[in-house]
Amino acid sequence: MPSSMALWLLTALLSLGGARTASAQETPAERMEEADKKVRELQEPAPEGVELELTSPETTEDEAEWKDEPAEEAATDEEKPEEEQEPEDDRETFGDRFKRGDLFGFFDVQGRFFPQPALPPAPGAPVLNDYWFNGSLAWEPGFFMNITDYMNFELILFGRVDQHDRNRTHGDIREGFFELFFNEWTFGFGVHKVFWGVTESRHLVDVINQTDLVEDFDTDIKLGQAMITTSYTNDKAGTFSLFVMSWARPLVFPGPQGRPTLPLPVDNGIRVYESRLKQGQIDAAFRWSYAIAGLDLGLSYFFGTAREPQLFPITDAAGVPQLLQPVYALMHQGGLDAQYTIEGWLLKVESIVRGGQGPTFGAVTGGFEYTFFQAGGNIVDIGIILEYNYDGRDNNTFILFNNDFFAGMRLTLSDVGSTEFLVGAFIDAEDGSVFIAAEAARRFGDHWKILLEGRGYIPQSNNVLQFFRNDSQIQVDIEFHY
Repeated sequence: MPSSMALWLLTALLSLGGARTASAQETPAERMEEADKKVRELQEPAPEGVELELTSPETTEDEAEWKDEPAEEAATDEEKPEEEQEPEDDRETFGDRFKRGDLFGFFDVQGRFFPQPALPPAPGAPVLNDYWFNGSLAWEPGFFMNITDYMNFELILFGRVDQHDRNRTHGDIREGFFELFFNEWTFGFGVHKVFWGVTESRHLVDVINQTDLVEDFDTDIKLGQAMITTSYTNDKAGTFSLFVMSWARPLVFPGPQGRPTLPLPVDNGIRVYESRLKQGQIDAAFRWSYAIAGLDLGLSYFFGTAREPQLFPITDAAGVPQLLQPVYALMHQGGLDAQYTIEGWLLKVESIVRGGQGPTFGAVTGGFEYTFFQAGGNIVDIGIILEYNYDGRDNNTFILFNNDFFAGMRLTLSDVGSTEFLVGAFIDAEDGSVFIAAEAARRFGDHWKILLEGRGYIPQSNNVLQFFRNDSQIQVDIEFHY
């Protein structure tokens, strides 16, 4: 048994030795082929499902600390303390937009000077407005906010405290309006002011808002009007606007203590409305406007409560008029306004046809304005204005200029203070009565503005201006804008 084991071991050793001898006898070409085979095996991609792990050489202790710092910064919000977590949504909120809203407005200190004593309202009646100076304070604050990318909101308030006239101490919401934009469409609701018109002396088609007559007799200052409105704009067809309104504002006249004022007081406490809904009457208006090649054209229609009341005297037992009662009729009005611009010329016209306040009538204002640009060097523009006013009504409506020419001159300086000057006169075509008005304005610094106004009356004996012949005035306003 031991001899057999020894024989098996000797045979195995001889076999191993023979294999090594055979390997040692491989040719160089065979050895090169074997090496290429091993290189190709290393270059072949790993089979699917096998993950290769790349290892880097060992790093020092300092390098390990440096590599750990970004990992700490990349920690999730859940792992950070609450005060260090970033907000999930950085979009602008309503509160952010409210804080970014624009506050604006102005304060006004006003003084009116009357060189002549006031006339009595009637023979033997006491004079309640015989003063040479009237002072007042006004504030008009405003706020504008971009609520969303498609909605704006604007709020403008107004209030004045007057020294003498209680009717002129008043407040108003000029604007409290939301406006939404959707491509060609615009929608709005709230209290709003809308202006229509192109002429200088009178705006016949401007019928949406009530006039703030106690602020100024020139009818350019308006009260806010509650409305819902929508408009559609097309580049080829123009702009189509629809207005639905309610709660028409009454026209407030200066009181017996005001200057100037009517010879009889207008008592709004006894005003009468033709509509059974009174101020709740729903008014509607439509306007189409279009601009092409220097022509700006507008067509409008209005139905609802008239903004200009008819005034009827209320008499005592002896038949002597004591006060005036305003009557607000339902009316419908079609209007046209157009302006054509060619070089320095502005050709303007406004015309209306109105029914409902007695017989149907028509009215027109038209004329031109020509501007001499840089007439006095490089900073002065001079404009010459000539217009004619005709009004066919004779129905107790308070209208001063129904057959009159208007001639005026506008001076504009391109200076730091944006100085402006305008003087004009209404001349009655029948009897030659004259009403003169002049205005001047200039800014000082970033916040201050001074305005000067003057008015004078040169009436003939039978003209309605006789009531105001002693009410010529000079007015000074100092405004602080912010």
